[in-house]
Amino acid sequence: MGVVELRGIVIAENQRGESNKQLMVLAKGIGKVMLTARGAKNTKSKLLAGTQLFSYCDFLVYEGKGFYSLTQADLIQNFYEIRTDMDKLAEAVYMGELVEKTCPEGMEQDETLRLFLYALAVLEKSKIPPRLISRIFEVKYLQISGLLSYEGCMVCGHDKDSLFFHERDGEFLCMEHCCGGEIPLMGAVQKALSFITQRDGKQIFSFTLSPEALLQMDLVLKRYLEVHMGVGLKSREFSKEL
Repeated sequence: MGVVELRGIVIAENQRGESNKQLMVLAKGIGKVMLTARGAKNTKSKLLAGTQLFSYCDFLVYEGKGFYSLTQADLIQNFYEIRTDMDKLAEAVYMGELVEKTCPEGMEQDETLRLFLYALAVLEKSKIPPRLISRIFEVKYLQISGLLSYEGCMVCGHDKDSLFFHERDGEFLCMEHCCGGEIPLMGAVQKALSFITQRDGKQIFSFTLSPEALLQMDLVLKRYLEVHMGVGLKSREFSKEL
């Protein structure tokens, strides 16, 4: 027990009573951690700015028996411009929820933290379609989580020719190992998956796709997440309804 310093980003927030907040923070060296921020909703609270969704801060917390109580939040970045665009905000909320729901607890998640920060920075400043940024994030997050290597066919590793996606099992297959009903991947989608998994940092966000290729990538990754992560979040579809 005692005072602990954390650097991290708020990926989820919930109101507790009239003025308190409960925050899920993705913190460097720790991973997901729940913080209680007393009085954070009060307009005069010194914690107000640092307890907003997507606030990246240096947090000073008191560690008790099984809980962290926030005492200070020094804001580093708030990604404010994301909030001025509903499409960008919808994708940012989705990415945060995906991490919150699927990121393991009790272990360091620094790669995921860096990826999320990169995604938010690109989302805020670039002209890349927000939905494409989310799809790129998904691919890299799956790779970081050990659920996607994308070394070609998942049976033999062959990657020289066109690949196909088996929807039921969520697998990428070469023609030799197709068993019927697979979807042929568009060349642009196949190249995009390879590009993302072979690079790191902001480089993974340095391309665009046609609307047709983005649609296929969207559908393929939706099914891949359902099969391999067991998630189908409603927030993923919210931007389509705007």
